[in-house]
Amino acid sequence: MIYNPDIILLRSFFMKSDIIRPIVFFLVMNCFWSCQTSNSPEFLQHSEKIKIADSLNHFNPKAADSLYRLVLKDHSSTNNVNIVKALLGLSLVNSNRGAFDTAGILLAKASGLATSINDTILMMKTLLARGSLQIELGENDQAERSFLEGITLAIAMNELTFRQKFLLNLGMVQQTRGDYPAALKSFTEGIKEAEKCGDEETLATALEDMAVTLKYTGEIREAISYINRSLEIRKKRKQTREYAKGLQNLGVYYRNLENNDSALFAYRQAYIIFSGLNDSLNLVRVRYNIGIILKNQGKYGEAEAEMIHILQFCREKNIIDGQTFTYSALASVYEQTGRLQRALLTIDSAIRLSQEKHLTDNMTMFLTRRHEILAKLGNYSEAYAVALETGALSDSLLSIDKQREIASLKTRFETERKEAENILLKKDMEVQRSKLWILRLGLILGSLLFMIVLAIFYLSQKHLKKQKMMENQLHEQQIGQLEVQSKLKEQELVFQTLVRVDLTHLNRSVREKLSPFKLRLSRKKDQEEFEHILSQITRDASKDPMSEFDLLFRQLHGSFYEKLLRRCPEISKTELQVCALIRLNLSTKDIARLVNITVSTIETTRYHVRKKLELGPGENLTSFLITL
Repeated sequence: MIYNPDIILLRSFFMKSDIIRPIVFFLVMNCFWSCQTSNSPEFLQHSEKIKIADSLNHFNPKAADSLYRLVLKDHSSTNNVNIVKALLGLSLVNSNRGAFDTAGILLAKASGLATSINDTILMMKTLLARGSLQIELGENDQAERSFLEGITLAIAMNELTFRQKFLLNLGMVQQTRGDYPAALKSFTEGIKEAEKCGDEETLATALEDMAVTLKYTGEIREAISYINRSLEIRKKRKQTREYAKGLQNLGVYYRNLENNDSALFAYRQAYIIFSGLNDSLNLVRVRYNIGIILKNQGKYGEAEAEMIHILQFCREKNIIDGQTFTYSALASVYEQTGRLQRALLTIDSAIRLSQEKHLTDNMTMFLTRRHEILAKLGNYSEAYAVALETGALSDSLLSIDKQREIASLKTRFETERKEAENILLKKDMEVQRSKLWILRLGLILGSLLFMIVLAIFYLSQKHLKKQKMMENQLHEQQIGQLEVQSKLKEQELVFQTLVRVDLTHLNRSVREKLSPFKLRLSRKKDQEEFEHILSQITRDASKDPMSEFDLLFRQLHGSFYEKLLRRCPEISKTELQVCALIRLNLSTKDIARLVNITVSTIETTRYHVRKKLELGPGENLTSFLITL
């Protein structure tokens, strides 16, 4: 979300009444038509044209485009301030159309002209627009620089309103890339500025975004306090729909705290409001969450009744997503109440409907639920097949735990198959044994007699030598087993760390690439739902894989870090991690990949470590570290 109070006020005006909207739109279009049919500057001033175009930007972009171009075309009577405003408006029109290159060119012209006339207000507006465009393009680092530049300019000019805009937009960029401490700081400062300016609309939205960020950091109770402050503002301003949506978010936060009673109360309040608004889509969502809470509380009868009602409603309204999710929830109720066959039929309905309507986004979740039910039914072969299908559908997002679960299913399936083969083999062996038991008995007795004689002779001649040899072999075997076990554990540690690093980078890449699409959604509830789903997908994006590596490495080589620190107390944490990876005999490229720094930096680090350890030119660093 890009904070722009002018747009917020305009949207709230158009949403106040269904009667006002067509009247205002009719008057605006009449003005626009008059503007098109008259070239007289006296009939309609350029500043008035720009105001009308700004009001049409989100509702009739074609009309807005024509008005902006009329202003830019009449150079003779247009001052530079109006030209900059028209360029900014035309850039927004093109950005909304997806013509980002054209929008960038127009912004560059507007920025250059605003700088040349030294109009700080226009300069700050161009910085806001530029940051917004860079977010659309996924250039979050550049957007952050634009907003920071805007903050500096706003502070210099003592423009509190613009400083608030830049701070809150900066917080959104930082939240998107997962830098939650920085986002919390920006939101905190932005909220203070919004309070000073008395901008309640922006303040309410900022409080909601602050709550979302706190949720990501696990500070749910603090998030609830912020969402309650936002609800107070929404209630005061009589923003009924936004108030109901805030109650939905409050329910989510209470569920995260496993406070189901409070969550249920919030959802029921939201249900009453949405009923009054006749908002069928949000009614379905609220009732679905109520059903989930009832299920979590063990009230399976009430949850089942709620879900069946939702399913009927979604069928009547042809809400396909609602039907598939409700089927999945019903399957969970049946599974938890021991009705596994019915659960299987219900989840199959969700899968079949998703396939018919080509809804692939949730297929992974439905297939996962199906193979879990099959596994509980003891049908491991089919469960294993479904697990493989699930992996093929979304292998790039498959977690390590899921891989282990599939491997477990595979093992159980193979065990079941081998047991069947063993039964057949035993029956065949019994038949053969009945025919050849006399011959085998003779062979066994003869072999035993020969072995006894040979053993007595061997023991009498080589007893001492054999005893010593056996002791040596046992010692060597134990050493070999320890070395093999150590190598296997090291390989497993490296593999797990590489997987975690790749998964973390992938989640961050997914978030960075998908987050800009949220801004293309016009409705806030769609943005929140998009952000919620994206957060679930990329929930591991903020974890540090190397922290888990350090913990596992200490378990494997407990005294390595202590010995290295005794030898070189001034060695840094990063150098310790690099030494540990060198100890595992990893290549420079793999080390750079794990620590997330360049190969050249790794080479420099190796040089510094050798220098701190006072190793000579002929001494090998890897060999030295292995001996610790």
